[in-house]
Amino acid sequence: MNDSGKTRAGVVLAGGHSTRFGDRDKALAEVDGEPLLVRAAEGLAPAVDGVVINCRLEQIPTFRAALDPQSVGCAFVCDPSPGGGPAAGLAAALGAISAPSVAVVACDMPFVDASFLRWLFGKLGDATGVVPRVAGALQPTHAVFATEPTRRAARDAVENASGSLYGVLDRIDPTEVPEPRVLARTTARSFVDVDAPADLESVVSDEVTRQS
Repeated sequence: MNDSGKTRAGVVLAGGHSTRFGDRDKALAEVDGEPLLVRAAEGLAPAVDGVVINCRLEQIPTFRAALDPQSVGCAFVCDPSPGGGPAAGLAAALGAISAPSVAVVACDMPFVDASFLRWLFGKLGDATGVVPRVAGALQPTHAVFATEPTRRAARDAVENASGSLYGVLDRIDPTEVPEPRVLARTTARSFVDVDAPADLESVVSDEVTRQS
């Protein structure tokens, strides 16, 4: 990604195998007529100067086709070792980014809140990251980070830990935003993700109810 002169990049993590979703790529499952991937990228884009999608090589043609009619211009970065987990995907994406700060979301999040991410960027300062806590858990896929320390931490998490995003957080000690402050700026809906077909059905049903 050529982000010279840009200060805020965005990453969409989309390289997982969607094992709980059956035999289709959940990133292309639709909510309100839009693939989850497109919704995540469009939700992220207003908060950053450019978007990188981390995925597997074989996903690029279908992802590019889904995004082509949309207004979001994205670069694709493939995992060098597919199946290495989300920390490996994050390390690969951050390796293509020179912007000093980055927002990270997951491809299965249909309600990414750009205004909340901009607020998190404003809190970053000299911290290694700013991560919301919602429903008792840190939310590393609706958070912002300092690029370089997070890149190093992601690589170390792959080499010496489980390769999870929580392993990355353990290595950078980010600033936590407690839930009351989070929910004063956004809603719990912003953190909804889709892991299984039942989750998708619930999200779609909720959207129909909201629009009726």
